[in-house]
Amino acid sequence: MPEASDIGTGLVVLSVVLFVASWTRRKSTFLRALFIPVAVIGGFLALGLGPEGIGRLNDSHGVFSPRIFAVWEAIPGYLVNVMCASLLLGERLPSLPKIWGLSAAHVIVGGVMSAGQFAIGGALVLLLLGPVFGMSSQAGALIEMAFAGGHGTMAGLSGVLEEHDAGELVDVGLGLATIGMVSGVVIGTLLVNYAIKSPSIPTVRTMQTSPEEDLDIDHHRPAPDDPPLDEDTGMSQITTAFMYLGVSLFLAICMLQGLRWVTNQLGGTMFDHFPLFPFAILGGVVVQLAGRRFAFEDQINRRAVEALGGIAVDGIIICAIGTLSLAALGKNFMPLLILAVASISWSIFVAMVLGRYIFSQHYFEHSIAEFGESQGNVATGFMMVDMVDPDRRTNTITAYGYRQLITRPLIGGGFITALAVPAIASLGLAAFTAITAVLTVALAAWGIWRARGEAAIRERE
Repeated sequence: MPEASDIGTGLVVLSVVLFVASWTRRKSTFLRALFIPVAVIGGFLALGLGPEGIGRLNDSHGVFSPRIFAVWEAIPGYLVNVMCASLLLGERLPSLPKIWGLSAAHVIVGGVMSAGQFAIGGALVLLLLGPVFGMSSQAGALIEMAFAGGHGTMAGLSGVLEEHDAGELVDVGLGLATIGMVSGVVIGTLLVNYAIKSPSIPTVRTMQTSPEEDLDIDHHRPAPDDPPLDEDTGMSQITTAFMYLGVSLFLAICMLQGLRWVTNQLGGTMFDHFPLFPFAILGGVVVQLAGRRFAFEDQINRRAVEALGGIAVDGIIICAIGTLSLAALGKNFMPLLILAVASISWSIFVAMVLGRYIFSQHYFEHSIAEFGESQGNVATGFMMVDMVDPDRRTNTITAYGYRQLITRPLIGGGFITALAVPAIASLGLAAFTAITAVLTVALAAWGIWRARGEAAIRERE
């Protein structure tokens, strides 16, 4: 068990690794051109300098002590809760009809992406990865957890996987999440440049994005209606944001413990090993709604909340990558490759083919945002929009942002993602795969039907 001094030292060393990674990125035109975030560079730097890197050359722990690595291994499981609490806290929540009117197509496409990832993962495990490579049936949820959920989700669900005797999938999932993040940036950039050049794909941008613009996956442009700074709290905006994030997490803990108590009284154990992070999203929403009701909403500065959430995301990524087990990845190399290729292919298909029929206007701008998120990071989607629509000539950024209010508590790291592994254990992988496949087709059909209706209305007008 790490001591307090170990935690302090681990955080200090982590900041040094981030500094070196930041300097490396700043000096590398190639890394900036690929929009590789500092945290990913730092993660691979930590991996290379740790026991799985140079440590293998002399049978040591590399340049880091085992106590520091013990801290880094524990960090993602805690920071994922901070990240989730920050997702909606500080967002000005419009009326539900307005949210749905703008974001419905994005909600549907996001559902198609996630349901399809479950179905494809389940089918691959049933037909190939299970019989040939002996992978656990729980791997059927791995694509959605790793690609749509990302490093934070994989770290947060490690306990659930271990509870279902599938702990070996954690490293595979982290490897998939890393592939998803890198492929989201690289392939997304290629798709944007292809669309801009292609006469068959209408885009609002007509010139290529220059690498010198140096957009970073970790940050997107703040919304123009961010809450103004409040000077009446007696605290800095960062401190105030930290306070409300803490309150959000406290509410999340209360909700989870309450559900555990209720289910235990009924003789069930469903929530005994359920992760905290989906409730952290709800905790942030409750605090935001309370702020509107009791007139302290303006104290919650969205930029300050995003700053703390950004620290959590960077910490998750660098520690998750830095503590990967290369032995586990090597052992599962072919399953990892098969799952990655299948997931990337599905994301491209949904964005470039289905998106054309579900988004009734400016389909590519909207689709490329969903492609970015399907590769494991909400910010990747925002970055894609920045590339293809930098002047905000479409409503993509608003619609994609509102979509998060509906889907983040559910998919890509929400309740449905967290329930996938227990559902496979309860229903069986075959039934789980069939249900998610039917749901994928139904959502796609709904989206196409809805887009045709909108097009018909515009024609009459």
